[in-house]
Amino acid sequence: MKKSPSRISIKVNGMTCVNCAKGIEKKLQANRLTNVSVNFSTGEVIYDSNTNKSLEEVQKIITSIGYTIDSRKKLLITKVEIYFYISLIFTLPLLLHMFVGEYHFLRDPILQFFLCLPVYCIGVLYFGKSAFNSLSSRIANMDLLIFIGSSAAYFYSIYGWILYKNSHIAHKYLFFETSATIITLVLLGNLLEKKAVKKTTSSINDLSKRQNVKTKKEINGKLIEISFKEIKKDDILIINSGDKIPTDGIIISGKCFVDESMFTGESIPNSKAINDTLIGGTIIVEGSIKLKATKTGKDTLLSKIIELVKDSQNNKPKIQKLGDKISEYFVPSVILIAILTFIFTFYYFKIPFEESLLRSIAVLVISCPCAMGLATPTAVMVGVGLAAKKGILIKGGRTLEKLASVKHLVFDKTGTLTTGEFKISKIEIKENHDEKVVKNIIYNIEKFSSHPIAKSLCRELKNFDEDLKVKEVQENKGVSISAKIDNDIYTIGSKKLNKSKIEYDLLVLKNNQLIAKINITDKIKEDTKFILKKLEN
Repeated sequence: MKKSPSRISIKVNGMTCVNCAKGIEKKLQANRLTNVSVNFSTGEVIYDSNTNKSLEEVQKIITSIGYTIDSRKKLLITKVEIYFYISLIFTLPLLLHMFVGEYHFLRDPILQFFLCLPVYCIGVLYFGKSAFNSLSSRIANMDLLIFIGSSAAYFYSIYGWILYKNSHIAHKYLFFETSATIITLVLLGNLLEKKAVKKTTSSINDLSKRQNVKTKKEINGKLIEISFKEIKKDDILIINSGDKIPTDGIIISGKCFVDESMFTGESIPNSKAINDTLIGGTIIVEGSIKLKATKTGKDTLLSKIIELVKDSQNNKPKIQKLGDKISEYFVPSVILIAILTFIFTFYYFKIPFEESLLRSIAVLVISCPCAMGLATPTAVMVGVGLAAKKGILIKGGRTLEKLASVKHLVFDKTGTLTTGEFKISKIEIKENHDEKVVKNIIYNIEKFSSHPIAKSLCRELKNFDEDLKVKEVQENKGVSISAKIDNDIYTIGSKKLNKSKIEYDLLVLKNNQLIAKINITDKIKEDTKFILKKLEN
């Protein structure tokens, strides 16, 4: 069977919309890179490794069209934050001029020009470069529309100011605040989007941290400490109670209870023994084992889940594909409509030049940015990321879309709909045995076990804690626990102990004779009813 090529990921700065991503995708595909996927929200470019181009060559292709490669250095404040706060300082006074008297100093065209100038320069730096780069890739992006719209409003204002000087009529042509507001609001949108993305991608980092642990490796009877990345297939690892399991493997010695809730949602630790498989990232609650590594690095289940979460954020639903398609033609369509608006109003309806130009500019201004092109992919990515953070793995936007038509949902009960805190609902003791004595025996034996059910029984029977001389305690993990008290052997365990069809959860045997039967219940979580009602609606 032919092995599929590995995927290479590059972090890119400068993408602000779907069409930016499409421009990079198109350029890389033209250079014979296969299975290219570009996510503008996360700034991630992913492609197959089966290419004749090196990583440096691919990075050079991306930078040649105006984008930069992320150095991965964490800055206290990002460039977009700096640009936004500077723009906000100059934009607010421009907006205030609409609420003051006719002769207020804020209405002075010269002041408005100088207040708008730094904001417009930021717009040119942030959006202008990307706009011109999009033209070179022949896919007009949202930045082009923002740049044209803000520039049109800015230079139209300068035109009106020069034409009518400081006269009263000049104010009809001043739209410096429009130019500044477009730039500031879009910067705010980009800033909020980046913050949402940052919170979302932290879910992937949280998953990655689970496997980034140190462990002990056995070599010729000696133990050495190694990191997760140093583990090789068939390595023998020593893992003790409280340790995280560093990689997928099989138990070759020992017994343990493992908390697998991060994968299964099951709150009760599972009993594991020789030849049982363990999953990297889970935690040993009790016991010590020797583990033989069967899968390492990117082949482990946790690594594949991390890749699944990453891939799912690039998995587009139909609505997003439609949005991407519309966005591709949206910018040139708006520019065409703006030009036609000017032509028809000026030449056909004989409206004055300045009025016709203003209507054309209005088309550009109200059209940027395209909410469909920005909101849909961000919503999908944030939704998938937040779900992963809560332990819900969604295989992409297409799966999210299908959830709307789901008719039935199946839940695992214990630890999902219930708390996993067990209580005795019924205890039936044979007539010839004293109830207090039997409960006292159960308490004294179960206190030697760390199993969640054993702990629950001890909590329930804490009033029957009179010390007994308990000897020869033996625990069969996940099945039963037995001990000797006054020359009698008592065994407490599941119905596997007795082949008869007794409808009870636990049985108590004295010298292999049934003396008590116990039923236990699990408490329903407080929000279970709310969730079920919500799903019904």
